[in-house]
Amino acid sequence: MPRAKRFERRKTPPSFQFTNRDLSLLAHIARHRLVSSELLAALDGGSEQNVLRSLRVLFDHGYVDRPYAQLAHVPVTGPRPMVYGLGRRGAQALREQGHRLPENTDWTERNKRAGAKFIEHTLAIADFMVRLELACHERTDVELIREHDVIAEAPDSTRIAREPLRLVVPGLDNKIGVSSVVADGLFGLVFPDGTASYFLLEVDRGSMPVVRTQFDRTSYNRKLKVYWEAWKKNRHVEHFGIKQIRVLTITDSRKRVETMLDAVKELTDGKGSNFFLFATTAQFSGSAPLDVQWTTGRGELVKLTD
Repeated sequence: MPRAKRFERRKTPPSFQFTNRDLSLLAHIARHRLVSSELLAALDGGSEQNVLRSLRVLFDHGYVDRPYAQLAHVPVTGPRPMVYGLGRRGAQALREQGHRLPENTDWTERNKRAGAKFIEHTLAIADFMVRLELACHERTDVELIREHDVIAEAPDSTRIAREPLRLVVPGLDNKIGVSSVVADGLFGLVFPDGTASYFLLEVDRGSMPVVRTQFDRTSYNRKLKVYWEAWKKNRHVEHFGIKQIRVLTITDSRKRVETMLDAVKELTDGKGSNFFLFATTAQFSGSAPLDVQWTTGRGELVKLTD
């Protein structure tokens, strides 16, 4: 039998019996939007080769997609684990098992339209969230609350929103009257005493300036300001039903962290704020997210479990 091409489905794939592992892999992919085979194998916890074989079969039968744009970075990074997105048949299979997915979403079309930058950004988010999930599994003193579960307990207007993570703040932008920000992720950590901490996640890949002179133009400072004003106006309570929440930013360099810290100080009249936490991607190399020391907007070092 000729070797199958990586981005072409076999015209006559062998029949297969849908397994619990297949369903679990589809659920992981749906949760993270786009995710690598390496992370899927880590989440599965079994044989990596078995996971790769399952993913190949699911691809051949149209349950998952392999976005072609992921090849754009190969000349720079070299070969990397395959990236998967949920296919049309995969979405249908999850719905049949009771998973709630948007009915009018064409998952395969979305995967075709995913560009290289979008794929890289989505993979960076997935990498952090998978690392966090695995870290929580290894500990008995903290439990992860996923975004879906947080939103499920939010007010009705948020649960049915097209973009449930979008925070809207009136009065910041003179042109349109409102400003908004959409976080890359949302999660909570529950502790043995029943208390919980909640976090909005931002993965900054250095694609926008930290500061611009015009507020209505895209900058990270603008994003920080919208978060800050939303927090002061208790928009997080109205929108998510959560009283205690912080904003995490993972960025590509310590220099960029320092620039963001300066922006926070400017927002807070030099006081800084523990509402914002910052870390660099290098800090997660070989370290679990729960062990990383984040820099607060006041320049202090803390862990997510503090």
